[in-house]
Amino acid sequence: MMIWGDPNGILIFDESGFVKKGSDSIGVARQYCGTIGKVDNCQVGVFAAYASPQGYALIDKRLFIPEKWFTKDYAAKREKCALPENIKFKTKPQLAVEMFTAIRDEGILPFKYIATDSLYGSSPEFINAVDRLPGVTYFVSMASDTRCWLKRPVVREKTYKYKGTVKTRRILEDTSKTPIAFIDLAKSINDFFWYRRKVSEGTKGPIMYEFTKRRVVLSKDGLPEKEVWLVIKRTLGPSRNIRFLSATPRSALALQSLSG
Repeated sequence: MMIWGDPNGILIFDESGFVKKGSDSIGVARQYCGTIGKVDNCQVGVFAAYASPQGYALIDKRLFIPEKWFTKDYAAKREKCALPENIKFKTKPQLAVEMFTAIRDEGILPFKYIATDSLYGSSPEFINAVDRLPGVTYFVSMASDTRCWLKRPVVREKTYKYKGTVKTRRILEDTSKTPIAFIDLAKSINDFFWYRRKVSEGTKGPIMYEFTKRRVVLSKDGLPEKEVWLVIKRTLGPSRNIRFLSATPRSALALQSLSG
């Protein structure tokens, strides 16, 4: 019997699509299908995977059922597919939270890290569920135009009148300190601060990337939000492909052990 559980295990949440010809399977609809990289008639599943030094495997799954399937127009299809009446619409991040909660409460698989893409990372419901579990570091793919500060800007309350009512709102103390886009931050970092790592073996040799990291404050609606580690990965050579991961480790050591 192989024991796959490891204290440094990683939970991975992602989706995958399955192209369908007909329209009667539960949840089938014209929607983005990641396996072919475009919108098509398909079903979409949200999956939880586990990886450790001992191996990797899918450990849970949920079928994503588009919201229109719960309208009156789809009543006949729901009945034909025998979709239980207690099943309600859930977003993909909500399905991921459901699986994460079950895995956490079961307590069988130890894990220290969670990895997912920006769809789940941009969901407050998903992030809040992960944040409530101490000792876990999550890595979330982020868009290159996401904005941030290297130092948290000062915010103050501004009072104003609206239709005779006095209201307040938060504004930057110094409006000249605008946030910078991830891509512009990456381009401004000197080559000295990038380190090279092999991520896997390819058919033509080792696959190498360069990495760097910065502690940043994320911008939301022009105001500072949470402070995170930003891990930046780029390809080698003159034409660089740059990717961004937001991480909230409990310590810099946890971040280094995974990315370094």
